[in-house]
Amino acid sequence: MWGEASLLENAMVGRNMYLQRKKEDKKAIEVADYLGLSESAYTKYERGESKITIDIIQKVAEFYHIDPLSFLAMPAGSFVDKAIIHLLLFILLLLLQIEKQTTLMMKLIETQIARYIICPSIL
Repeated sequence: MWGEASLLENAMVGRNMYLQRKKEDKKAIEVADYLGLSESAYTKYERGESKITIDIIQKVAEFYHIDPLSFLAMPAGSFVDKAIIHLLLFILLLLLQIEKQTTLMMKLIETQIARYIICPSIL
């Protein structure tokens, strides 16, 4: 069980390291050189194929001048983010629909009030 969690964490941390490198427009060899590794050894970390240690996370964060914890968070655009965005869009559409219905009801009430004022005997 612990091994499965470790693999998932490695994959997520590695993916975040990869995304950060792309965001910074850096080459894998640049990061690898900073760490004193070969390019292939470094890219194994990004792919989650090698166990990522706290020391590696710290050094990669130093390279980018960022908080090492940023590699431990879910990346933007993950399934969770997309699900939340879809939920918020659904709620927004629902609220817009309610607003339209409220506007229509108000017009109907105004029309009925106007009819009553003009001709009170219709009620």
